[in-house]
Amino acid sequence: MLHALSTLLAVLTLLSLAPSARAAEPQRLAWDELHQLVGKQVSIPLYSGCAVSGKVVEVQADALLIDVSKSSHPQTCPKGSLRVARATLYVLDLHKNRVRYRVTDTTLDVLGAVGVAGNTSVPRSTTIRIVP
Repeated sequence: MLHALSTLLAVLTLLSLAPSARAAEPQRLAWDELHQLVGKQVSIPLYSGCAVSGKVVEVQADALLIDVSKSSHPQTCPKGSLRVARATLYVLDLHKNRVRYRVTDTTLDVLGAVGVAGNTSVPRSTTIRIVP
């Protein structure tokens, strides 16, 4: 009985250490599907060397409009409305910033730290590649 229990525990430990397959493969969306991101919080790396974070306001035929709330270089990319041209947008990160996820993630992180819940890393953002 003890041997079977230790074997089961070893298998569960190995499974909890395996990385999530979902985290490795970014989600792909066509430009026409980006309308589902309106009102969501995203981060976008820009070719000017800065990265911005904010809420998607509108998806136009040739650009994505963002209300920037954070910027890595406030002088180059200030807060406020920003138009990101379609030709320069290839990837963005969609953030989960709802309180429900924060509480759940924090609880799972604590349980994982004390060894109760194995691999509890829940992604707080999803990488999305924009395909032509």
